[in-house]
Amino acid sequence: MIRLSRHIVRAAVAVALVATAAVAVPELSRADVDTLHLWMMDNGLGSQKAVKKLVKKFQRDTGIPVEVRVLNWGEAYDVITKAFAGPDSVADFPDVIQLGSTWVPHFASVGSIRPLDSLIAQVDSSRFYAEAFRASHIGAGKEVYSFPWFLDVRALFANEWLWHTLGIEESDIASYSKFMGALRAINRGELKNSEMKRVAAFALPGHEDWTGPQQMAPFIWNFGGDFLDCRQGACTSALLDQKTLDGLAVYAAILGDEELAPQSLHENSQQNAVRFINSELLIHYGTSELIRQLEFSEEAGGLRSSAIADDGIIILPFLASSFKSTFVGGSHLALPTGGDSTKFAAAQSLLAYLLRTDNLDAYCRAVGFLPSDRGLISIWNQDRRYSQLVQSLESGKSFPNIPQWGAIEGVLIKFANDMGSMFAVTEDKAARNHELAELLVQAHFRIMEILGQKETEKEADLVARAETAFATEIQEIEPEDLQFEPLPTPQPAWRMVFFAGIAAGLVMIALFARLVVYFVHNRKKKGTKS
Repeated sequence: MIRLSRHIVRAAVAVALVATAAVAVPELSRADVDTLHLWMMDNGLGSQKAVKKLVKKFQRDTGIPVEVRVLNWGEAYDVITKAFAGPDSVADFPDVIQLGSTWVPHFASVGSIRPLDSLIAQVDSSRFYAEAFRASHIGAGKEVYSFPWFLDVRALFANEWLWHTLGIEESDIASYSKFMGALRAINRGELKNSEMKRVAAFALPGHEDWTGPQQMAPFIWNFGGDFLDCRQGACTSALLDQKTLDGLAVYAAILGDEELAPQSLHENSQQNAVRFINSELLIHYGTSELIRQLEFSEEAGGLRSSAIADDGIIILPFLASSFKSTFVGGSHLALPTGGDSTKFAAAQSLLAYLLRTDNLDAYCRAVGFLPSDRGLISIWNQDRRYSQLVQSLESGKSFPNIPQWGAIEGVLIKFANDMGSMFAVTEDKAARNHELAELLVQAHFRIMEILGQKETEKEADLVARAETAFATEIQEIEPEDLQFEPLPTPQPAWRMVFFAGIAAGLVMIALFARLVVYFVHNRKKKGTKS
């Protein structure tokens, strides 16, 4: 169970941090230096407080003041693009900037961020998780344009109390046939939470969402498919490859079946997450900061008083298959080319300071995202709350590090939302399969156009191939002996800690009383002897 845990192998952390604490910041003159500007996104609870604490330390160590601007993730790409296009018109133009990992190749290709090869030894790029560091380059190029800051690793979270109520085992979802069979059996059984509200087994976002590619990725990758096929520096769309179609067929089968994933056609990923937090969803495919949010109070915007905090969370291994991969994304730190060049050296120092092992660990622990540093990851792996996430990194995958990915991701997001909209108004199975095939082929053509490639196969033949894949029946294997009678209601973590504290206090009082009695008794004995 994921509970409040604050002591995570502190001795090991100390050793690792001391080893690199001295390498990050070159000596700078303490003469007056213009204020540096750091742009970052709102990375969740604790993120702003943590980064402001770090830049305060940086100013104390170097004498260089830093101002932080926090951007909303939904608007950040456009705001950054406009700023890069006209740096002289932005009063607080960033000297150091956080970028989504998939944005780096694009901004590097148009010359908006500086090459950082001169910092490789100072920052020690060898310590970064390899899949994350790949996004620092443009395609197969060697030049480095950013360094990974933290990792966004997605996982299958389950409500622990409800999971144990059902008596379901990990082996019961060890294939897509079993996974889909379990979803159907659970939803037919009318699982209810401690407040006797109906609980859905699973959900996918099918309405006005922005995470379609991340949601589809594990289904496609677990069948050996992919969004793109990149060979010898050239990429083409892989949406119509048979393995990709097999994965998309499972994704579509779950999304479009209200008995498998109720309400999916009417909710986005944020609404899915809220249902999980309210213990109205058994399994949720989400991001790792959910673990950290359990430690924050409701007043601070956290989940410590939520239903899921009472029920507990477990992290399930990804579905067993020949290809089992979860999505791994994250954020990088980069240095823009625009702005005041006299501040470039100071900006390099700030970037290196933020990436220093001790500072990286402190920031990631504050926000709940895994650090990009492999040494730190090995330490985090000893924390049972994160060990399953760390293990998933071994087979995790990220999106292609090509400049065109931003535009391609937009096409995939639209395709995912169009799929949900079509399912919501079309009930006939044959009509659904045909319309879905047409949507996919149109997305395929748009991606080929973005990549500068031309499709030689006839559109009608492509639609027919996709339609055949979507029409293939998927066998479902339902688990046996599921239990829908609820177990005793779980006690909230705060209540358990409260009563444990009282019990410990009573024990201490009793021990103290015995010591007093013993001391008085000995004094009397000594007095009698004398």
